[in-house]
Amino acid sequence: MKFKTALRYRVIYQVRSLAIYFGFYALFGILFPLIGLLFSNDVNTVSSDAVIPCLVFMGILSFLGMNTDFKLFIQNGLSRWTIFLVNFVSNAILSLVGSLAVLVLIKVFSGNFISHFQLSMKLIDVYAQGNFFMSWLLFFILLMLSGSLGLLAGVFNDRIDGVKKLIVLLLLLMIPILLGTIAQLGGAPMRLRMLHILQTMVGYQSTGFTVLPLLLTISCFVGINLGLAYLLNKHREIKRVNA
Repeated sequence: MKFKTALRYRVIYQVRSLAIYFGFYALFGILFPLIGLLFSNDVNTVSSDAVIPCLVFMGILSFLGMNTDFKLFIQNGLSRWTIFLVNFVSNAILSLVGSLAVLVLIKVFSGNFISHFQLSMKLIDVYAQGNFFMSWLLFFILLMLSGSLGLLAGVFNDRIDGVKKLIVLLLLLMIPILLGTIAQLGGAPMRLRMLHILQTMVGYQSTGFTVLPLLLTISCFVGINLGLAYLLNKHREIKRVNA
């Protein structure tokens, strides 16, 4: 099996999964609210978020794919680097197509297509200010972040077992506690400094939110996640039930 064949297999699988996702989202995120509007006397506009569910879907799909596809690809002669590259490229393609499809769907419902109902993307609108291509870029990067987290979680879940996994998870849980303790012990200057760093990372200024710092921050996290996933995947072995 070559890279192109593996990538085609992965992309077809992901596109089918995306179609299933849109089917479920149309049912629960669009149809159900419309039925509620039909039987409601309230004339207020009902809004359904289109970003968060897509991010969750992307993370889950990437997590599952990194587990199942690894066994299939490694048994068909692909190297671990090729498997990692296939998952990364397929995630990028799905993020590009998925973000565009969601934005087009939002545009359809943003007019007078259906009264008192709209699909929202409040997290993105805060930064993009209605700019379609900026919204597309930010949504794409957010989906890449979700996919890279799923990729890392999938490799970690398969690579680390038992007590080691528990220790790593506990250490991750301790990070917010550690940061909170540092902020308290450091006093007001430390809290202000940490707040300033956070504002810089998310692109918050006195005039509002700017998208470039957020894009750079997310891109750095994507790179870190992919780097860790690659290192964990480098010496990954196939696990057998009777091993």
